[in-house]
Amino acid sequence: MKNLGLFLAFILTAGFVYIFGYNNPVIPVSFGDYHYNVDLFIYALFAFIFGISTGALLMLRGFFDASDNYKKLKRQYEKTSVGADDSDLKIRTLENKIKTLEEALKKALEK
Repeated sequence: MKNLGLFLAFILTAGFVYIFGYNNPVIPVSFGDYHYNVDLFIYALFAFIFGISTGALLMLRGFFDASDNYKKLKRQYEKTSVGADDSDLKIRTLENKIKTLEEALKKALEK
């Protein structure tokens, strides 16, 4: 299912090349003063590879943004969990101190 989009894009490109390559097998391409006749298959293959590369680079940018957000959230979670552990430890320490003081008060009142 993950490769369905890639497979459909390949099928569409192959169909494009077959249909238009059959009717017009050569495309004139010019770069300034230079003029070339390029086969439609090569032209479409270049466009396909360029489109895939552009899509991959755009997705890579989103991946890095998501990775940065994940790292920030992870650090924030670690800070809050460490703070929660510290406060839980402080509460236990204070409860133990209160118990000790209560026992000392009972012993002092018994005398």
